Amino acid sequence: MLCSSCLGHVSVISRLKIFLFNRKSSVDKSAAGSCLNGPDGSPPIIGSLRNAGAEELAKRQEVLVGRTIENVAEAFREVDVEDNEEQNTREVDSDSVSSFKSEASSSFVGGVFRKAKQTVDILEEEANVFAKRLTSWGRKDHPDVEIVDIEEIPEDWDISSEVLADDECYRITLTIIRANNLIAMDTNGMSDPFVEVIFGRNIHLKTKTINKNCNPVWNEKFTLYIDDRSALANLHVFDYDFLGSNDRIGYLDLDLASIPPFQRLTVTQNLGSSVEGEDNVGTLTFSYLVEIVKTSNAHDIKSIGTKGQEKLLGIIQVTVIEGIDLPPMNSDGSCDPFIRISLGSQQYDTRTIPSTLNPKWRENFEFRYLSTSGNTLQVSLWDQEPGLSDNIIGDTEIDLTKIAPNKPFKYIFGLDHTNTKVSLLIKVLKFAELGAAELQLQREINDAESRILHQQFALQNTLRDMGNVGYLIVKLIRATNIPNKGLGTVDPFVVIEIENCRSVTPVRDNNLEPEWNLTYRYPIHDYHSVLYLSLWDEEDLVSNVLLGRIAIPLFNCHGLKRYILKDPKLEAVGKGELVVETATFYNPVRAAVRTFTPKEEIILKDPPKFDISLLQRDVKRITAQVEMLQDAGEGLDNIIRWRSKPTSFISMIFFVVVVYYLEIWMVPLALGVVLLWSLLYRKYGRGEWESYRMKVANKPYYLRTGRGEGESDLDESSMSITQRFEYMYNLARTGQFTLDMVASVAEKLKNVFQWKNPFATGLLAILMILASFLLYFIPIRYIILAWGINKFRKFGFDPNLIDNFEVEDFLSRIPSDPELEELKEPTRRMKQAQDRIRNTNPAIPFF
Repeated sequence: MLCSSCLGHVSVISRLKIFLFNRKSSVDKSAAGSCLNGPDGSPPIIGSLRNAGAEELAKRQEVLVGRTIENVAEAFREVDVEDNEEQNTREVDSDSVSSFKSEASSSFVGGVFRKAKQTVDILEEEANVFAKRLTSWGRKDHPDVEIVDIEEIPEDWDISSEVLADDECYRITLTIIRANNLIAMDTNGMSDPFVEVIFGRNIHLKTKTINKNCNPVWNEKFTLYIDDRSALANLHVFDYDFLGSNDRIGYLDLDLASIPPFQRLTVTQNLGSSVEGEDNVGTLTFSYLVEIVKTSNAHDIKSIGTKGQEKLLGIIQVTVIEGIDLPPMNSDGSCDPFIRISLGSQQYDTRTIPSTLNPKWRENFEFRYLSTSGNTLQVSLWDQEPGLSDNIIGDTEIDLTKIAPNKPFKYIFGLDHTNTKVSLLIKVLKFAELGAAELQLQREINDAESRILHQQFALQNTLRDMGNVGYLIVKLIRATNIPNKGLGTVDPFVVIEIENCRSVTPVRDNNLEPEWNLTYRYPIHDYHSVLYLSLWDEEDLVSNVLLGRIAIPLFNCHGLKRYILKDPKLEAVGKGELVVETATFYNPVRAAVRTFTPKEEIILKDPPKFDISLLQRDVKRITAQVEMLQDAGEGLDNIIRWRSKPTSFISMIFFVVVVYYLEIWMVPLALGVVLLWSLLYRKYGRGEWESYRMKVANKPYYLRTGRGEGESDLDESSMSITQRFEYMYNLARTGQFTLDMVASVAEKLKNVFQWKNPFATGLLAILMILASFLLYFIPIRYIILAWGINKFRKFGFDPNLIDNFEVEDFLSRIPSDPELEELKEPTRRMKQAQDRIRNTNPAIPFF
């Protein structure tokens, strides 16, 4: 006789066999029979299901069940319990297991059978749900399917497991129920709201307008048939205006793929704000239902997703940097090069740089990475021939599949047997890496995508991709307050730049209040990067005019904000304003590691040019830093000379205590405490900090102290020629003195080790050897204490004593390089060389 545990195991195996080969559905036979029976009345087995999704389900279940049976059989074969008194081997069903050795083994294999039982339960439940769904397919109405009402989106639903047959489509039923607590948009304290629903790019539905109501009730139902529900639907709440354009109050995104079919979702969600300065603009209550029906029972099927269409996989950004040592193609030994880049049917050419063998383009191009574009980027180098066909110099093909997505890749190609090199920077912004089914530039910043990005950059996923620091989403809404020109029209467009990525928006012709509502996405490789937004005016006959720019650090990129633009130099207020919504997702651990790695070179940034105003600014900066050090030295000198006896006494006690008890680990702790204190002071001492920032921190040092070369009311336009010359002379003299001082210190340190002053360098070597013996026997803290107390003692007795800084005094004895030239004696060879130069050029005067 078999024990009860073994009988249970055999029962599980029997259920597996019955389920696999002769499964009887547990759903209502009258409802499921019509869908499970074959066309010839064959038995209701999985293999006879007529739907492609059902066949896939059957195959998956068959493999899982077969594997479970094999695991159970293998468990029995591996159990070998030695029982010296009794070994009874009994036969069990040969189709299920091969052998059974003892009752003691039942506890060992019990876990295997429990898992097998769970497998059977899961398979039967899955098949029942699938069969229940099949009962409604192909019917106009669904009398045998119960529509389940839910209030939350299921987290474990995956639309990839859903397969439509060729003669099936989706029926979407969307009901706009009501809105609550809408913000007042009119002067009467009310709003005139209506809802606009956008499916894809071609389907626009709109409710009626309810006048003077901040809590409108619509209860309007919309029904449409679509072939793909992997895209998003956008719901916008507007305030109707009789004159002018309607004002958008808020918006939200509806993920059509978020719930299974035949489940009606009724939900109330907060609207995303479209009103500047307002975070809470109201809520919207709606419901929607997805059903699968036969196309023969549908009408006017719309295509809003990606089924049967090309998919936008991402954006390819190519920056053409420069060419080096190009071969001469013209009779004068020069070349007129340009670069041609193509991806599928998309093609761009750089500008032609005439008469050069080392061109520098620094141009950026953007390609749409489509599913039909292929994976090969073709790059060719050409020489332009006016009036004739252009000559190709060389070409190459770049396999985009071998480039890591969302990371910069520098590509250099050259010509055989030459030194010619052309360098490119390529970024594959592959949206599919985010796990989204489709990502279009026009999409809103939605909750579904935010969940994906939050999960991708969560702390638990830190080690998956350390190079991918974060992700930035920029939604450019509109521009305002653009000044009108006296002659001509304003044709604005915006350039978005971050790291080595650059995007250009479409031009809005003759528009002082342009709207774009475009969303751009960029991978982030450095959390310390800066987002640049530039507003331009397109010109036909002359260069485009830069109206204004704004630089936004990534840690400030969050939420909806109106930015007042600055001038092209980012110093004063410029022309126009931009309304932008940004969202930044990043991993703090990856960002911290990236902080201590080399910063990415900005290829698109133009090299600096000489500017007299920049020279003036830099001289003032250097002068201010030197003067700050001088002020700090004067403060220490006042303490040491006992100018204020209480301050000097407290400073001496503090110096002795700190040096005596100081340990090396206390240094970083003290710096951390200072940084934390400054943070708390900024946060909780806001009034004092703002007062300090406005009066002191934001004011240049040379203007705060009245020292330096600059005056706040300097007006160069009112200066005479003599005053202007004197001003430039003083500026150049100050810069010369500062640069000479910095260069002299560096040269003196170098000349110490080159024995340019043998006595001083030898003395230093002897002192270093003696100091090493001294430090070996006496701790350094006692030496510092003795030195500091001696300083306080000397000036306490004689405040007028001339102070000295030993290191500075020692370096003053070491000559700099110009001083070495002055000390060098002329040789006979130098005299002969000078005579040859004078005889060759008699115009050189003799002194």
